[in-house]
Amino acid sequence: MYARLLGVMNALGTVWIFLLMVLINSDILGRELFSSPVRGTTELLSLSIVGIVFLQLGHALMVGRMTRSDMVIETLLVKNPRFGRALQGLFALLGAVFLAIIFWGSIAPFNEAIEIGEYVGAAGDFTAPTWPIRLLILIGSAATGLQYLIMAWQDFRFVFTGDQ
Repeated sequence: MYARLLGVMNALGTVWIFLLMVLINSDILGRELFSSPVRGTTELLSLSIVGIVFLQLGHALMVGRMTRSDMVIETLLVKNPRFGRALQGLFALLGAVFLAIIFWGSIAPFNEAIEIGEYVGAAGDFTAPTWPIRLLILIGSAATGLQYLIMAWQDFRFVFTGDQ
C-alpha cells in the first residue's frame, strides 16, 4: 500500500515534468513567433523543480535510485552480510533523522506562507502562491523519512533474525 502511494507521487511528478515541457515550449514559441512569452514561466519553473523533487524522492529511495557510493557497503554485504545490513540500517536511520529535520524546519515556512499569502511573481503581472510547494516539501520529506525507517527496519530485522 505504501509503495503504491510512493508510486502515485512519482507518477504525479512525471506528469508535472511533462506539463513543464509543454509550458517551456509554449513560452519559447510565444517569444519567437508572437513576441509574447507565457507569463510566469520562470516563476512556475522555479517552484516546480522543488515540488517535483519532493514528490519523487521517496520513490527514488524505495527503488534504489538515490545517488550513493556503495562500493564499501556492497563489499560488506557480500563478506559480512549482518554487519553490512547493520551499517546500512544505521545509514537509513540517519536518513530518517535528516528528513525529519527537513520536515520540522519546513513547518514554520509553510504556516507563514499561508498566513501572509506569500507568492512569487509580480503583482499585476503574474503571481503564484508558495504554500502548495511548501506543502509538497512537508509531504515529500515525511514520505521519504518513512521510507528510510522502513528500510532501517528491514535491515535490522535481517541483522537480528536473518529474515529477508
